[in-house]
Amino acid sequence: MAGGAGPDDLHAALRRFWDDAEAPADRRAYLEFQARRYRTIIEFLGGPGALEGRKVLDLGGGAGSLAVALRATLGGTYHLAEYDAPTARHAAALARAGVRATFQCDLSRPDPLAGLPADYDLVLFVEVLEHLLVNPLLLFRSIHDHLVPAGALFLTTPNLTRLTNRAKLFLGRSIRERGRFPPDGRGVLGHVQEYSRPELDYLLSAESFVRERSRVVQQVPSVAPTAVQKLGVRLLNLGPARYLELGDDLLALYRMRPRPAAGYPVPLDASGRV
Repeated sequence: MAGGAGPDDLHAALRRFWDDAEAPADRRAYLEFQARRYRTIIEFLGGPGALEGRKVLDLGGGAGSLAVALRATLGGTYHLAEYDAPTARHAAALARAGVRATFQCDLSRPDPLAGLPADYDLVLFVEVLEHLLVNPLLLFRSIHDHLVPAGALFLTTPNLTRLTNRAKLFLGRSIRERGRFPPDGRGVLGHVQEYSRPELDYLLSAESFVRERSRVVQQVPSVAPTAVQKLGVRLLNLGPARYLELGDDLLALYRMRPRPAAGYPVPLDASGRV
């Protein structure tokens, strides 16, 4: 199927994978919700076969659905890195779907990708960054270390400057998620930190990446959007809204560049102090 699955074929492939992995029923709704953005990602990364011959790491990729979707449409060889190791059934389903290796990876460590191969052509970092209470410079530094020369980082993350956030600030309301630091003792949840495109450009340039291209889009807000929501999506994906970057999702491809010969690496700690 690699190199040309249509929308219906792709959805069917994902459903087969979730069935094969025995994804719990209460998890399926979340997986379907995440998959609604895959078509936008596939379009951004290129046409059928665009990743053939490339070695790709899906970093923080959860169940591995995106890796399965991209392999079915764009080709390529995929690894998955996630905090929790997959069950035996899940690992076997990933292998059958073409994900060749899985790794446990704690993104809160100073060297979060330690032990992973260092020859990836592309690292995927999709809807993860905003959930991490970490110094992003350390994370980007480690990603750079695990790419081949001229390798790339593709990330998506909520757009800090989306229309709804601008409206909240105009009304004097916070744009931070209320439950990101739960008072009942649970771990950090939700979007701890969101970013604008210029901020990501600045941070990634400090770790020797340059933005190759980017796009701000308005994603469909649910798997069964209302007519009003569909209209909002269409309006926020028109030229003026795209120019003003009013959509809710930021997609960007950053190409690594050689590190400077002097003055690098800058000492960093997990809090971001230099």
